[in-house]
Amino acid sequence: MLSNRITEHRPYCIINNKGADWLSSSKEVKKPYYGHVMLGCGAVAKEIK
Repeated sequence: MLSNRITEHRPYCIINNKGADWLSSSKEVKKPYYGHVMLGCGAVAKEIK
């Protein structure tokens, strides 16, 4: 049994009209693509517990 469960978040952003998602341990959206350009673009699409 796992006693230290971690919640992961899967943000999603429409990058170049193709879309991309990534895993994050934070609900705050910090897109890892394109550096500082549009850093906060996107929204959490799913929480994985």
